[in-house]
Amino acid sequence: MKKITLNISRDKSYVGAAVPYRIFIKGQEVTRLAVGKSFTTEILDEPTVLKISMVGNALSIHKIEKEVTLFPNYCKTNVIDCQIRTKAKWLGILTYGLLQAAGEAEIGIEYK
Repeated sequence: MKKITLNISRDKSYVGAAVPYRIFIKGQEVTRLAVGKSFTTEILDEPTVLKISMVGNALSIHKIEKEVTLFPNYCKTNVIDCQIRTKAKWLGILTYGLLQAAGEAEIGIEYK
């Protein structure tokens, strides 16, 4: 089975900037991504679950999480680029994550 290059990058958003995202592939944590950083790995040419997770602070009970399934069969050059963006949720920021998460994660996927 052929290998696919998976590139994951995180934006430079101020939301959650002090805490890294935990990156899971097929349920296994593979790395932690700080603001503005990138990570590259190889995955098999089969549907693969990518999950990102962050807990904002010690008081917060609300996680910022997102899970997507990647479909390598859409690739033409065996490369998938994923961009993680974090959008602010003002109620969460004002309450330090006590009432809701301080942000919301989005994952942009580009099959190359």
